[in-house]
Amino acid sequence: MNDPSVIPPTDEEVPVPQPLPHTPIGQIEGMIRRHPVIAALATIGVGCAVGIVARELLTPPPPRRRALQLLEDIQHRLAEFAEPAHDRASHLADEGVSAVKRGLNSVSSSKWGSRFSHLFS
Repeated sequence: MNDPSVIPPTDEEVPVPQPLPHTPIGQIEGMIRRHPVIAALATIGVGCAVGIVARELLTPPPPRRRALQLLEDIQHRLAEFAEPAHDRASHLADEGVSAVKRGLNSVSSSKWGSRFSHLFS
């Protein structure tokens, strides 16, 4: 298997297929070969930009903002939950006020009302 008479070819002996310069990949590779420092700096810049965007998207909001959002959510849900009860209580209070007014009107028109009216005047 390892025959010492067979020497593997070196990199200089193996022909490297050259991409065609008119393809987009060939043009990019040619530009990278002509300007390696600029290509490295551009790669570092793109990597930093992707890292910053990923960090902003994946970092949870600060605790204070999360707490405020949680409290606002609780307040909104409680308002939705209490709205029917508030409406019903308001309706019953209105009915109670009108019942008391009717009762006072009926008492004032009776003979007992005229006897007690001087006490409240």
